[in-house]
Amino acid sequence: MDTSHWATSRLLSTAARLNENRDNERLRSIGVTHSGVTILKVLATAGSMSQVKLAQIVRVQAQTVGKALERLEARELVTRQKSETDRRVTFVALTPAGQAILEKVQQGEGVPLGAADYAEEDLRAALINVINATRDNLLAGGATPGPDLAIPA
Repeated sequence: MDTSHWATSRLLSTAARLNENRDNERLRSIGVTHSGVTILKVLATAGSMSQVKLAQIVRVQAQTVGKALERLEARELVTRQKSETDRRVTFVALTPAGQAILEKVQQGEGVPLGAADYAEEDLRAALINVINATRDNLLAGGATPGPDLAIPA
């Protein structure tokens, strides 16, 4: 495949899709996906929250996170409960089984230990530089700071 003429945005989106597919293959043995692990990590860090807030944090649409939550809930990795004061709001919480899966992932199960080798760390550093430089250029050009241009904590 000749990628030499591809735009940077196409290179980045293709690399992201391939990386996520690779992660999903690695995680298949423990029954979760890349998006599922992302959700579990957010809930482990931030605690129980509304489904809408969770979607905002992981930067996807509420219905997209809802589909991932259905799969996680079916495996009893998360629970969802309607708010007693506003039935439109659904709260999501990590279960002990979800915490156990997250610990397996953090210990390298489902992901070969070599996944974080130097080449991948170099790539991560380069991508962070691209993201920061692009954001800075957008802000310098007058773009309105929003969640997509926020500086990560």
